[in-house]
Amino acid sequence: MIFFAFVGFYLMPIIAFLFIVALLRAIKKIVKDRPYTKEVFWGGVLFATMTWTITLLAIYPNG
Repeated sequence: MIFFAFVGFYLMPIIAFLFIVALLRAIKKIVKDRPYTKEVFWGGVLFATMTWTITLLAIYPNG
């Protein structure tokens, strides 16, 4: 649990920024009608990481 607290406090802003960048790159490729599978994959991985970390910290607030 300490690992998720560390990720939630220190790495979450970086993960959230990378999530937004992946989504913006996917939107840019959609508009240009190019394949965007890689961006959607990384966006999904980053979203799952954020959701999993927030959920675990909400369930176990004291570790």
